[in-house]
Order: sequence, then structure tokens, then C-alpha cells
Amino acid sequence: MKRTKKAVVFLGILLAIAVLALAARNTPQPVEKQPEAYGMFEWEEAAVEDPEAAAELAGRLGVTRWYQELPEEIDPDATERFVKALAQKGVAVYALVGATEWGFEEDGASLTGALEAVAEYNLQVSGEGRIAGVMEDVEPYVRTRWKEAPEESAKLYLSGMKKAYRYARKRGLVSIACIPRHYDDQGLTEMLRGLIAEACDEVAVMDYDCGNEAAAISTEAALAAEYGKPLHCILEFQKVGKHGLTEDKTYYNKGLAAARAAWEEVQRSLPEQQVIRDYHWSEPVRELLEREENEDGP
Repeated sequence: MKRTKKAVVFLGILLAIAVLALAARNTPQPVEKQPEAYGMFEWEEAAVEDPEAAAELAGRLGVTRWYQELPEEIDPDATERFVKALAQKGVAVYALVGATEWGFEEDGASLTGALEAVAEYNLQVSGEGRIAGVMEDVEPYVRTRWKEAPEESAKLYLSGMKKAYRYARKRGLVSIACIPRHYDDQGLTEMLRGLIAEACDEVAVMDYDCGNEAAAISTEAALAAEYGKPLHCILEFQKVGKHGLTEDKTYYNKGLAAARAAWEEVQRSLPEQQVIRDYHWSEPVRELLEREENEDGP
């Protein structure tokens, strides 16, 4: 009889534990706070020769991702020195690649070729000298061909991006698709869905709407969340007039504090997602830092 009572008590304890565990699982848990993540675009190939300058800028802004354009023929020695120098400062280097015409290649040959060059470089080095992945800045939408036949062009672009992504995965490269925020405005939401779902590991959205960032990238944010892909919000810092930029498209005159406030607002609007905050690009950001320092005075 005593054994039976002990068994009943033991089973009761187990049942209570199970009920408590189930209740805890069904209770909404607070979203874990992640550290802010910042990235920097660098379009000057010569920056590889001066890793100290890159590391200094990254340190001042808290940048932990550096998207570096590399020559078609990668110099393994200079690149390894650069990548290692930034790695020692906690900054991961990604190759920055892309050209507008690549977006019309159904087989993704040119983009895949760029990925292959990075993958082959990684085979020549080890550890901290390896490039983490690739920021794929392919912009076919600026071409007249796209504007005349957007749906047909979008199919070619998506096909090429998917094939390049399959190659990147085979070679162990993180693939970040850099895109404008307006594909959905063009009626190309299904192409955008395919791009985020099947053609990248992360999606970086170039947001050209100062003060309206959260609303402008809401479609991309929703798709990134649906498919479990990290989301980047890229802000423009080039001067007004550069490439036709207007005052409402760049933070060059507004300043760094205004850009940080914009990123904070995007993050607040997406409490379940971590937003990676990317500066575009190093040259105007350096100018902006210098200008703000001079304004502050000694």
C-alpha cells in the first residue's frame, strides 16, 4: 500500500511539473535584445591597401561588417592582410560585387563568376583571412530594358540570382541580396518574394525615403520575417545632387544623429526582428564626420 501511495505522489509531482512547463511555453517571452549591428559599404578598391583607415572608421561608428569592393583579380596577399586586420577589430569583411547588366543573365554567370573568385581566394587563406560572404549589389532596374519590360526582366534577374545563390551555398559563402525598396511598388512583389525566399541568406534594402523608412520597407521586412532572413536597412549618405539625389533621399545634410534616429524608428517598428544598419558609403560618411567635428569645435 505504501508503495502505491508513493507512486501516486510521484506521478502527481510529474504532472504538476508538466503543467508548469506547458504554461511557461505558452506564455509570451520577451524578445531577446540583440546588440546593434552596423555595416559599411566601401566602393574604393584601393581601401584594401589601408586597413588601418578602415578599422579606424569602423571603430568610431561601431561597424562590425565591412562590404569591400575588390578588383576582378583579387590580390591574395593584400586582401588577406586587410581581412585579418579588420577581423582583429571584430569586423567581418564581405566582398561587394555587382553590375547592372548582370541582372539580365538568366544563368547568373557573371555573378557566379564573382562568387567563384571569392571562394577561390578563401581556399588560399585560413582562419581570420577568409571573406565571410558577398554583398550582391546588382541593380538591373536602372536600365532602360527593365523599365520597358519589368516583368520579363524580373524573371531573368530572379533566375540568375537563384542560380548564383545555389553556388554560394555550395562554396560556404553568406549571400546578401542588396535591393531597392520599390520592387513591390512596381507590382513585382512575387519576384521580391522569390528573391528573399530562394536567392539570399540576408536581404539588404536600400531605403531612399528619409523619415519614412519603416513604411517604405514594410513589405521587405514582412517577407524577411516570413522566411527567417536577416534584414538590413541601408541609408544613403552621399551629397545632394550626386547621382540625382535630392534632399529627401540622403542623410548627408541631416547628419549622423538623424540617421541613427531613423534606424531606431525602424527597429521600434519591427520589435521581432533585428535590423542591421548599413552606411552607404565610407567616403561621404568620413566627410560628414569631419564636418560635424569642425562644427563642434575644439
